[in-house]
Amino acid sequence: MPKKKDLIEKLFRKPYPRNFTVRELDMLMSKCNCSKSQGGRGSGIGYYHEKTGRMLQFDGPHPGKELYKYQIDMIKRYIEEIGEKEV
Repeated sequence: MPKKKDLIEKLFRKPYPRNFTVRELDMLMSKCNCSKSQGGRGSGIGYYHEKTGRMLQFDGPHPGKELYKYQIDMIKRYIEEIGEKEV
């Protein structure tokens, strides 16, 4: 299982990673103390950071499992906003 530091380095790599998966995102978010919620509008995915009360929501990628560039950008902003970028 990858460490939080490794997942953050991959997420913030330039050029952006084309193979960051939902599974890796789930691991990273759990290491950032976020709880996951699914549902709502079909393939919707959400993460809630209890300490800050901030929520991240987007439609999951389909048919594949690799996240799109706009989703990676959203996730990077969210990680910075909740203060979890520093390892």
